[in-house]
Amino acid sequence: MQINIYEENGASVIAPNGKIDHVTVGEFDEKINELGNQNDKLVLDMKDVEYVSSAALRAILNINDLMADKGGSFTLKNVNKKVMEIFNITGFADYLNIV
Repeated sequence: MQINIYEENGASVIAPNGKIDHVTVGEFDEKINELGNQNDKLVLDMKDVEYVSSAALRAILNINDLMADKGGSFTLKNVNKKVMEIFNITGFADYLNIV
């Protein structure tokens, strides 16, 4: 998995590529928490994410809570149909800010 990080409209954007699963979630979690701790606006661009495991869902939920606790914002964008189905089934779609 590759992780690209860039700035867009005053927000830090993290854009992983591939699967976020038990093998790759450690690196993903480390990078997203580092960005979340340094910024008030964080965007997860999921354009190139083809799968998220339960470990990835936990990491996403944790960063969402971190950003909410500090009064920041966390947004997911470009979620594909397959991953959106996972968010819907788990109830995450109701909890996360997905555009």
